[in-house]
Amino acid sequence: MRFRFKNFKVYQDSKEFCKSCRDIVEKNRCRDEELASQIERALNSIVLNIAEGSVDDSDTEFARFLGISIRSV
Repeated sequence: MRFRFKNFKVYQDSKEFCKSCRDIVEKNRCRDEELASQIERALNSIVLNIAEGSVDDSDTEFARFLGISIRSV
């Protein structure tokens, strides 16, 4: 199985974005644990939807998952 999403610029950029956001969340976690948890789930959703959408070779399906990923941002 090949993981073509790892070569996509959008995937690489989203990982960097998520890391930056996680650093901010970690610094402010003590303020609101529930909000921090919700933000972390949304950040996971960003990269996971990009990966899941790239499984098929369908550009239409990939575009749909990118839309879901964008909504998580």
